[in-house]
Amino acid sequence: MTIPFTGGCVCGAIRYECKQEPVAMLNCHCQDCQRSSGAPFASGIVVAVSATEITGTPKAHVARGSTGGATTRRFCADCGTPLFTRGEAVPEFMSIRFSTLDDQSWFEPMLDIWTSRSQPWACLSKEIPHFPESP
Repeated sequence: MTIPFTGGCVCGAIRYECKQEPVAMLNCHCQDCQRSSGAPFASGIVVAVSATEITGTPKAHVARGSTGGATTRRFCADCGTPLFTRGEAVPEFMSIRFSTLDDQSWFEPMLDIWTSRSQPWACLSKEIPHFPESP
């Protein structure tokens, strides 16, 4: 991995640069991540908000998680690319969707969360820890 790392949406209207190494890399299997990603889980890179610079103006959607806390998902209003997720429980961190990285080769999930909501046909890696909810 090269620091800073960069990425953006499909059409290029939103770009980001993160100047610190990720805190974590994970797969989330909660139903909200399934719906927002259009896949059985969403893969993300957890980073400090203060270390990330965003250019462009993503659109936001706020959803309530299973614990009642607000989760804000940001995406490109032009092309629809899901980009960032930030929860009110830990506002100093956000998750960047792995699929938006300019160089995806270094992404390696460290854990699977919300596996209690995982689709029964989804293949979970035996190499990383699984958590039924968020650890």
